[in-house]
Amino acid sequence: MAEAARKPPVENSFYNLLNNAYAQPKDLILVPKLDYKPPNGKVVYPDGTLKDALQLDWEYWESKDTNDDLSREIEKKFAAGYPNSNILFDDGQTAVLFQAGAEVG
Repeated sequence: MAEAARKPPVENSFYNLLNNAYAQPKDLILVPKLDYKPPNGKVVYPDGTLKDALQLDWEYWESKDTNDDLSREIEKKFAAGYPNSNILFDDGQTAVLFQAGAEVG
């Protein structure tokens, strides 16, 4: 995937881990930078969307820089309309999982 090759090293490593160790065994594919249109009408682009064979969205992933305040970045992404149904945020050191609108891990 050419898109994955252009990502920063930490993001690229997490992309590979998520795709190879998590998505593939579940017969999902991690597709980078797909557009997502939330109810607010704005289009956002999560770093990754996990899809099944029917092209249904199962999960989302958003990577931030290690020097970012991850909690603040999560708030900004949700304010922009990012999905909160099943999304993993990471900064290369910490990962935060939201499901059904609540932080669960």
